[in-house]
Amino acid sequence: MSAESSARLREPPEQRFAGPVHLIDLRTASKRLLAEPPHPTPGHRQITLYRHGAATLALFHFGPGGSLVNHRANAVVNVHVMTGQVNVQTPEGTHRVEAGQMLVLAPNVPHDVQAVKTSRMLLTVCLKP
Repeated sequence: MSAESSARLREPPEQRFAGPVHLIDLRTASKRLLAEPPHPTPGHRQITLYRHGAATLALFHFGPGGSLVNHRANAVVNVHVMTGQVNVQTPEGTHRVEAGQMLVLAPNVPHDVQAVKTSRMLLTVCLKP
């Protein structure tokens, strides 16, 4: 094993996303994510659960006040709050998204995410072709 691969927290994406079928246990993924060293950006941790072509699924854990600063994607973005509550700021206003709710954004909508309290969020991104 090389020094680079022994320093990795996770399997390389080519291995993680290989194969035609993936059963993802979100509880287990959450526990593993929380057991990793803190993310370089204070306030949240994230892991890409799956990526293929234009689709990406990512799991986020936010501490209270954790955020993703203003950004946009040339993609349909689905914010699914699994636990807690986040506020998503868009040009249309602030959207309060609670556990069990989803917010879907059209491509290129600028937004930022701020956790009101400890929250877990599943993000689905479908890039435009």
